Amino acid sequence: MSTIGGPGGIGGPKGPKPPDDVGDVPEVAAEPGVEAAHGTSELDAIAADLSAGRLTPHEAVEKLVDQIASGTELGAADRAELRALMTDLVANDPHLGSLITRL
Repeated sequence: MSTIGGPGGIGGPKGPKPPDDVGDVPEVAAEPGVEAAHGTSELDAIAADLSAGRLTPHEAVEKLVDQIASGTELGAADRAELRALMTDLVANDPHLGSLITRL
């Protein structure tokens, strides 16, 4: 009798079998709103317009609020609150202010 044993040894388990065919995996549908998380082209465009002087910080906030609200069911009151919070953040956050001035 041999003292060799354990996984993969004599008489031990050989490990899992490889998958039969990975081509049969069905396509997975993305959750609503996931595209917005991955696609930053609109955000990049807003940042580029802001840095080029084509948008003021206020106009950039308006575009961001519209972009955020378009993928949700925000009512008018919630949009106004979001707009006020973002405007306050842009005006009073020193870190964000330094980022905007570097654009």
